[in-house]
Amino acid sequence: MMRLRFPEHRLARLGLALLAGVFVQPARDAAAAAAPQAQVFAPGTISATGNVDAITFAPDGATAWFDAVAGGGSTIMESHRVAGGWTTPRVASFSGEWRDLDPAMAPDGSFLVFCSNRPVAAGGKALDATTFDGHVRVGYGSHLWRVDRLANGWGEPTPLPPQVNDDNRVYSPSVVRDGSVYYQHPDATSRTYHLMRAKFAGGRYLPPEAVTIGPRDADERDPAVAPDESFIVFSTKQPSRQGESRLVISLRTEGHWGAPIDLGDGVNHDGAEGPHLGPDGRTIFFDSTATFVAPFPRTRAQTEQDLERARLWDNGNSHLWSVSLSPWLDGR
Repeated sequence: MMRLRFPEHRLARLGLALLAGVFVQPARDAAAAAAPQAQVFAPGTISATGNVDAITFAPDGATAWFDAVAGGGSTIMESHRVAGGWTTPRVASFSGEWRDLDPAMAPDGSFLVFCSNRPVAAGGKALDATTFDGHVRVGYGSHLWRVDRLANGWGEPTPLPPQVNDDNRVYSPSVVRDGSVYYQHPDATSRTYHLMRAKFAGGRYLPPEAVTIGPRDADERDPAVAPDESFIVFSTKQPSRQGESRLVISLRTEGHWGAPIDLGDGVNHDGAEGPHLGPDGRTIFFDSTATFVAPFPRTRAQTEQDLERARLWDNGNSHLWSVSLSPWLDGR
């Protein structure tokens, strides 16, 4: 992947291809066919000239946190909704010193979980990552950290317990209503990532359990879970299949996750990944390198519009997009 992120955090982009025969239900389902096209989010402010992804919101939707890539690292940024748009993003008060990414707000807005390579002990060095091949990536490790939201700002980040941070490549948290955390975890046997859930009960996290959705040889990443755990959107791919990973949705019925349903080509193009739920619980935000391609011939006015759009965001970098999940959720 060309972006300067954790190299194994997300799947490398291999070029757009249809995943015929993959275990997910195909995009020709009625929901996918009726789905609206994704729209770029906050062009020119949040989705601007650089690479950004993994956006999360306060419950009222008035504040957003996301990560931005610069200088070989990743930093969590903060922006506020104002009349006419969003404020110029600033570095969040708890970020900016280490490689921080993938913020995920608790549904009640009381705390945020994020990924970081920061050391547990003051004065320590950045966490390294060990790849499936046994190579050490200096400073590219990731554990999950929690930071509480206070009346006048943020508290001090603290790591989740060792039973969650039991590997140096733990990524992509998603927090549900009872405080439990879903995330992706490497599997050395299958050499893929799988989804895990660490239940929060009695003021502590219990030993994590695997989330079973689809075949176990599939690569599963970036969970975005409804606060009531009624559905989950995530990125998946079978290693035996060619093409990119795809964003899918699984609905939970009677305590069991249903077969993943592909979100369709209106979402799954140009490396769509990193889904997060919006504050309404029915909109998915994700990152993509999608660009607008205008037909020829063009008028001079169209060319001016193309140039202005490129100045704001349309430059092939990773930007944030959104799409409604209503076609899938309304049909349950």
